[in-house]
Amino acid sequence: MHTVTAGELSETVADVAEAGRLLREAQATVTWGLKPDGSFVTDLDRRIEDLLRARLEARFPGYEFVGEEGAPALHHTGRPRIVLDPIDGTAAFARGLNFYAISLALLDEEGRPVMALLHLPGMGRWMAATFGADGVRRYDVIATDGALDLRAAQAVPPVAMADADWRSAYVWLGSDPHLQLDLSRWEGKVRALGATAAHLGLVQDGTIDPLAVVVTRYKIWDVAAGLALAEAAGLQIHDLRAGGPTSTAAVARASELPPLLVARPEVMARLLSRVVLSRSR
Repeated sequence: MHTVTAGELSETVADVAEAGRLLREAQATVTWGLKPDGSFVTDLDRRIEDLLRARLEARFPGYEFVGEEGAPALHHTGRPRIVLDPIDGTAAFARGLNFYAISLALLDEEGRPVMALLHLPGMGRWMAATFGADGVRRYDVIATDGALDLRAAQAVPPVAMADADWRSAYVWLGSDPHLQLDLSRWEGKVRALGATAAHLGLVQDGTIDPLAVVVTRYKIWDVAAGLALAEAAGLQIHDLRAGGPTSTAAVARASELPPLLVARPEVMARLLSRVVLSRSR
């Protein structure tokens, strides 16, 4: 497995930060349209993807590039991959909201994460991790005097749930859980904020908003970084279709992407009794 060096990580963070600045500066005047599947696309999606693709392919030669906008290879090909979503949450971005993300992952030949990076430019949030022979390392990215410093991230605190807390807790959802899930036994609340990558990043804060994330309609570029970061933070990933635990690598190799529940281990069992698959598609 290729181990990402500190220099490669720092340079990649700088490139993603540059892309984030472009998005923030252009958001007020962005033009948008709809793809054939009804999802939003802007004039910046391809621009950001092209910018980062050129930098990443030069930095990580031998990696196959998989991006949302550039005729992506949807299925696992047995090669290491750069997996990029230049704007996850394009609809929110196009409408001037801050809930969008740049999602980037490096995966090895088996689909195992090598590096994962999420940046939420509108919120000033970052999550980063590397995976290698020396173990998993999680990072926060801190802006100091115009520079970006990588610092070891703090452990995600466990969630302590009293009975009353469940009624105030949120599960964050994707775009079509109503077609796949039965939530009638869930006593808490739900949100759908429109950016799967951001959902998966923010569940790592160890709060009850969100307590967990359900992912039902997605492509690999939506989830590769977020799932890898969730695993690095000690969260669990459950395949709702197969009825058992899964991993970033298993999802990355799957020919059909399964609906997922991502949560802290101390609450997963109770959630699984309440968030259930109603039918397959």
